[in-house]
Formats: sequence, structure tokens, C-alpha cells
Amino acid sequence: MISEARISRGPQKVIASVVGLLCFFIIATAIPSGVLLMSAALVAVIGLLTISVLRIRVTIEASEQNLAVRCRPFYSKTIPLEDIVDASPAPSSSMIEGFGVRYLGQRTWGLLVGGPAIVLETPSRTWLISTPDPESTAASILAHARQ
Repeated sequence: MISEARISRGPQKVIASVVGLLCFFIIATAIPSGVLLMSAALVAVIGLLTISVLRIRVTIEASEQNLAVRCRPFYSKTIPLEDIVDASPAPSSSMIEGFGVRYLGQRTWGLLVGGPAIVLETPSRTWLISTPDPESTAASILAHARQ
């Protein structure tokens, strides 16, 4: 394992609070309107999706021939080490904020949980990948790619 990043506690609390208020509002309005069962099912689905989002982890793992980048539990991609052109710390920008798998335009994909990230370049696309320590993660990826 080269790197693992998770959503930090601050954004987790904000997301959980907003979703909690939403679920309370759904149930509170469902009671007088007589659709409590359907609303309870909706709240359960929203709760499960929220738990999935709050548990997102972005990992980078290297094997002898490949680099596996994952945004668990939603996405996984294997990149041959020979295809890695460059890896470097990403400049700080608003694109680093956000969660999940994101298409950022111009052949660039993001695997993000907010915070610092690296830019990983291949001939076919560019990746923006969250990591707690961009400098050492980029150096480790380049070391694996050069072997």
C-alpha cells in the first residue's frame, strides 16, 4: 500500500448533519400525510447511501507490474507501471475538494476525498488522486515505475 486517504472528520460531520436533518424532515412531513412506510424506506435508502459516501477511501497500491488506484467502494482502475509518465504533488485548488470519482474535463479523472492530492499522468489520461502525503506518494509511485 502506497497511500490511503479518507474523508476527514469535519466534512463527515457536515454531511451527516445535513442528511440527518433531511431524513427528519422527510419523516416529519410523512406522518400527517399518511405515507410513513414509503418515507421510511426512502430514509433507509438515503441512510445507506450516506454511509457508503462517508466510508469512501482512496487507495494507491503497487504490484510488480501495475498500480491499482481505487475509490472504494465505488471504483477501481489498474494502470500498468510502464504507462506512468509522471507523478507529482497537485497544486492546491478547489478541484481537490470533493468526494468520489469525478470527471474533471480534458481527459482528467479525480479519485477524491478532499485535501491534498497528486497528479498522475499516463499517455491516455491524467489522474488527480487524494493522498495525505503528496510528496512521498509521488516519489514512491515514480520509484515503482522506474524499476
